[in-house]
Amino acid sequence: MDIHDRAMLDFAITCRPFGGGDDQIFPEFGVSIPAFYSRVLTMLDKPRFTGLDYGTSVVLRDFCSTKLRRTDARRN
Repeated sequence: MDIHDRAMLDFAITCRPFGGGDDQIFPEFGVSIPAFYSRVLTMLDKPRFTGLDYGTSVVLRDFCSTKLRRTDARRN
């Protein structure tokens, strides 16, 4: 995991209890909201890669999936 990936993962973990900090994603990471949550989900598919415990991984996966569904619903 490079420093950029770690920063994205840490941001998602830290901001999850507050709704995700979506307004800060593009200025901080230079990617769209859906791209951010998709990338975090991809990282979560590799538990050794993230070093997260199972519970944190499950909660964060659910959060990112929900964010992506809401983004898709807004497009339709």
